[in-house]
Amino acid sequence: MHESVYDEVKIKEWYELYSNQIFRYIFVMIRDRQQARDLMQETFLNAFKHINDFRGDSNPRTWLYQIARNVTIDYQRKKRPITYFITTFSPVKSNEPTPQEILELGEDMDLLFQALSKMKPIYREVIILRKLKEFSIKETAEILGWKESRVKTMLHRGLNELRQEMLKGGYSSERI
Repeated sequence: MHESVYDEVKIKEWYELYSNQIFRYIFVMIRDRQQARDLMQETFLNAFKHINDFRGDSNPRTWLYQIARNVTIDYQRKKRPITYFITTFSPVKSNEPTPQEILELGEDMDLLFQALSKMKPIYREVIILRKLKEFSIKETAEILGWKESRVKTMLHRGLNELRQEMLKGGYSSERI
């Protein structure tokens, strides 16, 4: 099979396996449904363009999440520089998830989304990757370009902050 045809088949296979996960990851990060779809598509286009950079020493899912993270950060910096700057230092409410999306994700997800939106982006990212997307510490470090010790530290701090935000939002302490 010709290499570009093989690459196209591989990307299509990865799209089938991971596109919904990638979409949800981006959606939680930017909270804009249509833009998350566009960025998910851009993620797979970039993966196809750079398929030769994938050496196979990591999981394709991890590699795709790295691309998705970079695409999302680039979008936030280029398309909404003021919002990106402000969210780095204080919470800004953006597009809220629709009621159907909240129902699909579970009864407590609205409160979780609200709490995550108020957190520092660095904590939000590590919590999403480790706890919602269930990446290992090693995979999370790879996606974020951090050392594993930093992932552990930021996760610990982030979960403490998330716990406080959820308590402020009315979540009962015995459920945390």
